[in-house]
Amino acid sequence: MAKKISTPTLSFEELYSKLQATVETLEGGNLSLDDALTLYEQGMALAKQCNTMLDHAELRIQELVPARAESQDTAEELFAADDTAEDE
Repeated sequence: MAKKISTPTLSFEELYSKLQATVETLEGGNLSLDDALTLYEQGMALAKQCNTMLDHAELRIQELVPARAESQDTAEELFAADDTAEDE
């Protein structure tokens, strides 16, 4: 049975930093074609990981926003009811 090697999960900031370094190296232009292709593939994998993390963050935010909007509506209704009662 093959052992699974667990790799430490990097934060978005760490992944993005690695992606930036990869792009800078590629833009330097001092690589052989094979090295450039390998680095490009690594950069694409990093970009995919970053996008996945951003997608998950966006979903979490979307889950929070409706709940927050509902609680704000309720608070606004309560304040409006208090203002009406005071005017009478």
